[in-house]
Amino acid sequence: MAIDYRALRRQLLPHGLAWLGFIGYEQAVFLLSSMSAPSAGSVLLNYLLNIALFYLNGLVLLPRLYESRRYGRYALAALALLATYSLVRSTLYLYLVPALGLGTTPLPATPLSRTGLLAYYWAQSFYRGTFFQMLSTGYWFARRSVQMQVQKRRQEEALRVAEHSLMEANLAFLKNQINPHFLFNSLNFLYAQVYPHSEPAAQGILLLAETMRYALHEEIHGKVMLDQEVKHLHNYIALNQLRFNNKLQVDFAQQGSTHFLRIIPLVLITFVENCFKHGELTDAAHPLRIRLAVVESKLTFETHNKKRLGPKEKSTGIGLANTRQRLDLVYPGRYTLDLDNTPDYYSCKLVIDL
Repeated sequence: MAIDYRALRRQLLPHGLAWLGFIGYEQAVFLLSSMSAPSAGSVLLNYLLNIALFYLNGLVLLPRLYESRRYGRYALAALALLATYSLVRSTLYLYLVPALGLGTTPLPATPLSRTGLLAYYWAQSFYRGTFFQMLSTGYWFARRSVQMQVQKRRQEEALRVAEHSLMEANLAFLKNQINPHFLFNSLNFLYAQVYPHSEPAAQGILLLAETMRYALHEEIHGKVMLDQEVKHLHNYIALNQLRFNNKLQVDFAQQGSTHFLRIIPLVLITFVENCFKHGELTDAAHPLRIRLAVVESKLTFETHNKKRLGPKEKSTGIGLANTRQRLDLVYPGRYTLDLDNTPDYYSCKLVIDL
């Protein structure tokens, strides 16, 4: 878990108040039990060490080692931190506090040598440090649990919003689609009537029928076979070639097998449609380049086209925005989309882990 410094700044006041309350409580208990007051300087140095131990464990070791499942490294680092704290605190009480005139150090009832006295205070400091380290660990686990609950609630809310949006989209789709039986019966009738007079026109009607059938009848809510999505691209290109007497310059290359892979429908066509709407596709020196590659279960889809000069079709960007939303919902963290928009050329690269 990364350290959220903004959140830390917001928590400075409550943390400061909590430490002041804790220090006041401990000092009150100490005064009532010993009837002697330690100097303010020694108290300040003591609690600065305690606070440093608390936050080093809670903000550095636990997030960076324990949460990343490096339990052995965390145990060693926590033990090293505790040993360092004990050594610094015992040295502070034995040498620094008397040297600075910050008070006298309480001595054990049994006289000890300098080494024995250092070991005595080191053990006492180790016990004290263990308390603050355990307190820090408990605080971190409690805070982490709250954060996970908040994140879970946010994810559930996002899922509810997505489901609601999908339901509205489905309702809109059902309301706006024309009767498919009427559409296909009409196209079949037109195909039969036109074929004796113009085979290219009849072929165009057939391609249109296949394109509309894919858009209306495929699994809009789920996924389709990647083969079908690629066939839809070829049908779309062929239909446009008929519109422009096969004068469009399109270089479509495919690598790898698309068999047995599934993808959400009508995603790749969005980028191809943009090329046809805004690209200069009659220049043989700069054809529309479409590359589709499959390596194991990873799909890479790229388009590159020269921009058309002069008037262009007005674009709202809704198609691309909707495609991004669908990719975010179905492939979160499993896709990348890079767009390169220069004055003369437009390129896109979509990589999906299917």
